[in-house]
Amino acid sequence: MSTTIEISTALNHFKQVDPHLARLLQAARTAPTPVAVPQPKPTEQYFASIVSSIISQQISIHAAAAVLSRVQALVGIITPTTILAHSPDDLRACGLSGQKVKYILHNAAIWDTVPITSFPTLHDEAIIIELTKLYGIGRWTAEMFLMFSLARPDVFSYGDLGLMNGLFMQYPTIKSRHVRKIRTRVDSWSPHRTTAALVLWYYKDNGPVLL
Repeated sequence: MSTTIEISTALNHFKQVDPHLARLLQAARTAPTPVAVPQPKPTEQYFASIVSSIISQQISIHAAAAVLSRVQALVGIITPTTILAHSPDDLRACGLSGQKVKYILHNAAIWDTVPITSFPTLHDEAIIIELTKLYGIGRWTAEMFLMFSLARPDVFSYGDLGLMNGLFMQYPTIKSRHVRKIRTRVDSWSPHRTTAALVLWYYKDNGPVLL
């Protein structure tokens, strides 16, 4: 089984188990602005992904982008070494809260203990366990890392409000209280749940297209 996202294979699977999702995916991949498909990042970019995730917590997308841009202007390429070369005051001046500065500096200091070279071969849950040992990293952030840094094909984040709202938009008979129906629907998309999530996010942001 592939360990990266394969849109064509996912489409064939959805045609068998969920024709509605298959139509959504087909439309999204051929749209003028098609659905973006993550590609695996090199290991040297993993730390920057974690920093970006911490920056993004509890602030808007635009605010997070502005703070990240200032951090990049301060340190250059974001690595544990470049982060540790600056003081907490320097990082706070970029717009980071004191708590986020603590998270980022602590994670930079212990980054060499994280088995990142093993990530490409570790199972998803094993990676989540390793990432959630870091300061400021919960399951949702670890799942986003799996999707967007490792391009793992079978991840679905039940803790992502936007993703769940996208599901409810496309499947109006499913409500938030229908835990079993939600699980059954999402499980049917396996082993391509990441692609399903990308499609749901896509239509949530670009209009709830019902085919």
